[in-house]
Amino acid sequence: MSTHLDHHVRGRMLVVDPALGEQALTELAALTDLGLVPTVNLRRVADAGLRARIEAGWETVDFDGFSEEELALHLEDGGRGHQALKCRAGIPLTRAVLERGTQDGLQRRLALVGRAAAGSDTFDRVAAQRLGVAIRTTPGANAAAVAELTVALMLDALRGVARRGGALREGSWSAAVEDLPASSLADARVGLVGSGAIARKVAELVRPFGAEVWVFGSPRFTRKRAAGWPGHRVESLAELLAGCDVVSVHVPATPQTDGLIGAEELRLMRPGSVLINTARASVVPEESLDRALQDPASGPRWAAVDVFGVEGPGFSSVLADNPHCTLSPHAAGMTRSAMRAASHRLLQEFAQFVKESGLLSGGQR
Repeated sequence: MSTHLDHHVRGRMLVVDPALGEQALTELAALTDLGLVPTVNLRRVADAGLRARIEAGWETVDFDGFSEEELALHLEDGGRGHQALKCRAGIPLTRAVLERGTQDGLQRRLALVGRAAAGSDTFDRVAAQRLGVAIRTTPGANAAAVAELTVALMLDALRGVARRGGALREGSWSAAVEDLPASSLADARVGLVGSGAIARKVAELVRPFGAEVWVFGSPRFTRKRAAGWPGHRVESLAELLAGCDVVSVHVPATPQTDGLIGAEELRLMRPGSVLINTARASVVPEESLDRALQDPASGPRWAAVDVFGVEGPGFSSVLADNPHCTLSPHAAGMTRSAMRAASHRLLQEFAQFVKESGLLSGGQR
């Protein structure tokens, strides 16, 4: 293990997930200009040409960023350590990983973690605060993209686009036209669980269809704040669930939202209603939703889900076998414009932190 600092490198940064496509090169160049010299993980870079260009300009590694042990090992990097880490996906930034990235004896101690996304529910924020590791995310950068797919899933659930197309491919016209005429957003009441940027954008998108919007927000969503919203503020989740034709979930994963819409809440929903979850799997437990969709007398008739407890190559969900559920591979925020916006926003966050913290001026290892 080396015991001397590499003085020609002002700062070391582990990039677990570079930006998508050509944006990766722009992002890495900008990080380098900040003095955060990146080591780039190529595991999720599929394009051979892009991999070659990254390899030509920066030090590279190849490891499973979703593995807690591999992530910790590469943060330690044989004792050299890293001062910053950047990712896109929900990597397991657990207490153990954070402790290994900030341990005594490392040439450089982890001080900054950034994720080009809104959530950080796979990060141990309590441990990060205790260990002096700042966390930066990009809330709102993908709001338009998530809202867009949310509305698309609403329309598919109401109109049966994917289901009817599948029936036609199987040669069954009768199955394709089953349950027609269909429901629509026109004259529907859409209930939004959450009052953040995504929920507001969804409200703005569905109103032109002729939908009425109800909103159940956080305690901060007061009558005064709701006054400027394109929707009606309701006092309770139960009121929203019982009163809406479409319910769409837009809250983060927190201890308070864990199981927020479970079996009891699903039974409150209108018969024949639709539930959309593009937020987090923990908010609407998959097992509870699966059982509710299989019971004609229990609440929702259809659901569309973009988030799962087990994602990636090992994907598993009880909803995969449910014929009353549309599945999407956690793709709501993955548009080119949203990814560019998140990358740009995170670069701004990094630049501000470097400037204000003295990270590269000798103030920190």
